[in-house]
Amino acid sequence: MLRRDFIRLSLACAIALAGCSSKRQIEVMYAGSLVREMEELIIPEFERRYGYGVSSEARGSVAIVEMVKDGLRRPDVVISADYTLLNELAPKFLDRYYIFASNSLVVAGKRGVPENWIDAILSGEVSAGMSDPAVDPLGYRTLLMFRLAEKYYGESFYDELVSKVKVFALETDLSANLSAGTVDIGFLYRNMAVNHGLNFLELPEEIDLSNPDFESLYSTVSVRVGERVYRGKAIAYGIAGLKGMRGKEFVDFVLSDGLPLLRKSGLKTFVREVRA
Repeated sequence: MLRRDFIRLSLACAIALAGCSSKRQIEVMYAGSLVREMEELIIPEFERRYGYGVSSEARGSVAIVEMVKDGLRRPDVVISADYTLLNELAPKFLDRYYIFASNSLVVAGKRGVPENWIDAILSGEVSAGMSDPAVDPLGYRTLLMFRLAEKYYGESFYDELVSKVKVFALETDLSANLSAGTVDIGFLYRNMAVNHGLNFLELPEEIDLSNPDFESLYSTVSVRVGERVYRGKAIAYGIAGLKGMRGKEFVDFVLSDGLPLLRKSGLKTFVREVRA
């Protein structure tokens, strides 16, 4: 009798502990351009302070949103490199999100970047890469930047330029190939170039999608990718805790003590709530 009671008590304790353990785990899916910021700065500090275990995954933001919509994944927190994509999750999965950081596009390379990067790509002097616009905001923002560059330089080269740029499935694949030197130059966010120790050429603000003051200029261009049409706008990241999940503490941490950590990589930070 005592043995059976002991076994029952042991099982009850094990179940209770398992339940407690599961309550201290959260899942975060985030934009691939924030790998270093999340894995080396934000997540370790959050785990240290709050005692949570964080299961994290970096993907293209379009892919993350589509997976949530299709019921393939249900993370506690979603971080998108393009905050407007989060509108697609409302009202079923979220009722609000926060815009919290901005970035800029640069041309990066292991051995340096020619000032005349457009002519260098068109002539075959250098090989070039970009991320896939079908799954990644960095990809379609690169196409938008090409459109803006045509206007800025007063030349027509978009179609030929696109045909000569190799597309990588993920922005992490692109940055890895740039670091290895298997592709000469590529189009990255500034923080990614800094994090990977790459040389990079900063672009004029009129085309690098960094400055909200040029929003009216950015919005004059658009690109179609599959069924989606993207119009130019300044780069801004969004974060949301999904309904019924356990992401509130993580979101609150990112929007407070996490912001100085993001600024270490050169990201500009701010907080604006959006009711979806």
